[in-house]
Amino acid sequence: MAIVEINWNPSRKELKAFSLLLIVFFAIVAGLAHRRGASTGAALLIACGGAVVGVAGLVFPKFIHIVYVVWMAAVSPIGMIVSNVVLALVFFGVVCPIGLLSRLTGRNALQLGFDREARTYWNVRKPITNPRRYFRQY
Repeated sequence: MAIVEINWNPSRKELKAFSLLLIVFFAIVAGLAHRRGASTGAALLIACGGAVVGVAGLVFPKFIHIVYVVWMAAVSPIGMIVSNVVLALVFFGVVCPIGLLSRLTGRNALQLGFDREARTYWNVRKPITNPRRYFRQY
């Protein structure tokens, strides 16, 4: 299950935004390729190819529709994998250590456990005497 669903029928506005992002993306890729040692001609070819497809999509948004659908279908599995990896890293890097530390230190934040001596588990609270307190809950 993906966190973000693919829009298979994007609007003209979304297609134009995708076209602009395509131009920027290929310009960045061309710059990185040139910086890493690719020839100027190869970097220029990447940038011009992205610019041609992007400008064609800005002028004729229906033209870019197939590029959008293919692009989204290609990167959707990458997005699913990355989102699951990030969730796993957050869980095992943040939530799990906090739980383990709580257990090791004996902290019982929810006051869980069975007490045979207790008549009730109800926590008695003092009644609120000042009604203005309801507006300052914390």
